Amino acid sequence: MKLLQSYTFSQIKGLLAAIAGLFLVQIVLILSGIYEWLPAEAYIIIEAVVAIVTLVIGYLIYQRSNALRNLFKEMEEEEFKMVALIQSMPDFVCFKDGQGRWIRTNDFGLELYGLKGEPYIGKTDHELGKINPFFQEAFDYCMDTDEETWQKGETVRTEESFFIETGEYKSFDVIKVPIFYEDGTRKALITLGRDISQQKSAEEQLLRREKLAVAGELASGIAHEIKNPLTSLKGFVQLMKEQPSLPKENIDIMSSEIDRIYAIVDELLVLSKPELRKKEFFSLCDCVGYVINFMKHQAAQKDIRILVEKVDDSEKFVHGDRNQVIQVFINLIKNSIEAMDHGGEIKIRPRVNEKEVHLEIEDTGQGIPQEIIEKVSEPFYTTKEKGMGLGLTICHKIIQAHDGELSFRSEPGKGTTATITLPVTIRKKALPVS
Repeated sequence: MKLLQSYTFSQIKGLLAAIAGLFLVQIVLILSGIYEWLPAEAYIIIEAVVAIVTLVIGYLIYQRSNALRNLFKEMEEEEFKMVALIQSMPDFVCFKDGQGRWIRTNDFGLELYGLKGEPYIGKTDHELGKINPFFQEAFDYCMDTDEETWQKGETVRTEESFFIETGEYKSFDVIKVPIFYEDGTRKALITLGRDISQQKSAEEQLLRREKLAVAGELASGIAHEIKNPLTSLKGFVQLMKEQPSLPKENIDIMSSEIDRIYAIVDELLVLSKPELRKKEFFSLCDCVGYVINFMKHQAAQKDIRILVEKVDDSEKFVHGDRNQVIQVFINLIKNSIEAMDHGGEIKIRPRVNEKEVHLEIEDTGQGIPQEIIEKVSEPFYTTKEKGMGLGLTICHKIIQAHDGELSFRSEPGKGTTATITLPVTIRKKALPVS
């Protein structure tokens, strides 16, 4: 396209130069007085030839200008198609010049970085960071990766992740293509970024499920290996209670410790058995009320208030194992209480729609650092001195068995919010919580 455009311009320039030369020759002949020496017939023939040549050259210029006009029209149509294609892409597309200044980007990119309506053309990433300081760190990182791409001199593919203004954590599969002039100097840089946040989330969820499956198999083996001898041991301890020679206090301690081991084994068995033990219809809000009734005294001892927002769920119920769901609430509220040493509040907010019930448990505790919050649900990971690291893992297992989701968000120093989402069923009456 560029070669054709250059060739057409050269032709038009040559034709215009021919006309200019022809008129220049005529002026020279007139000024020199040569025409006065020529017969009238010769003068007429020369003028006719000049007119014909001028018409021919003018016609050729008209043809070439038409060709150039059509060429520009085709270029505009091609540019329109390319712009339409770029704008329709659900990906980040950005063109920069050799100095790193933005030439063009699509609406997706402008909305992503909060630059809609801003004069971004001709500015570098650092300058754009001043327009929207929220992305200053992300823009500076882009400048570093751009320089690495220029240094390598070839297409580079990386993964970049950052927070956007809505609070979401976005991950992008980024391809950067450097373009050079023939002398090797920098000409342009094309950046393509595909949003892979959902894919990353799905991969993490799959990895978590695989970890749960492995932990479940391990727990099942350990539980069955331990529980059989414990049954015999507990029987012997019961017999020892009848022997007056042994102090009853020591026997009680042994029995208490064995009961604790049994509780740990039961937790391992819950982890290894995702199936529901007893399926029934029940109200999630009733479960919350049931748990609060016997945990509010524990909260009051630490000067913690439990606040519950009321919601009408009289005809919407969850189908599954009510006792397992209650166990989830107990674990989550207990964690919130333990996270607050000097008083505070636990807010429980239920939201019910036609398909799902969302329940948030928010505390004002010390919060969880970002590098830890992704690990709190992993089996055997705990920050407590005497914890096993199975509480939240079991909670995840129970909620998944009910076709629901359990997620956490936290900010250090401000608290943590656990969100439970479960599918609901419309019924007229639910069984009371026992």
